[in-house]
Amino acid sequence: MSKGTDKKYGGKKCIDCGSPLELFELDLAKGRRVMQCTRCGLYHFYKKDFFGKWKLVKAGKVSDLWGNSKK
Repeated sequence: MSKGTDKKYGGKKCIDCGSPLELFELDLAKGRRVMQCTRCGLYHFYKKDFFGKWKLVKAGKVSDLWGNSKK
């Protein structure tokens, strides 16, 4: 694989700034994937739907998401 391009996906763009996303974490057993924006660092959380396609569940900074879940 070429250096630096093996984790970037052309089809997915950041919902905030429109930059390409790179894979941060993948869990095939649970059908979840986390992608991070290359420019603003926003995390995008995807989950597989009934038909096996990836659907965006939520997006946000990790510190923002953890702060909301503790309240």
